[in-house]
Amino acid sequence: MKIVAELLARLDDTMRTVKGQLAEMDAEQLKRLVSLLAPRPSIGSAEMVLTILAFREIEARNRAET
Repeated sequence: MKIVAELLARLDDTMRTVKGQLAEMDAEQLKRLVSLLAPRPSIGSAEMVLTILAFREIEARNRAET
């Protein structure tokens, strides 16, 4: 159980890091990133998670503009 807790903590740290890096990208960089990712990534893959996080960042910016 300790190993699972450590892995989840590392995963959380990694997700926060990725979210922070996406937040630092400008709009053009985000669009390019999304264009490089597979249009239909495998369910549960790291690419799927990155795609979702990138789209969430784009949506958050769009909401902030309106």
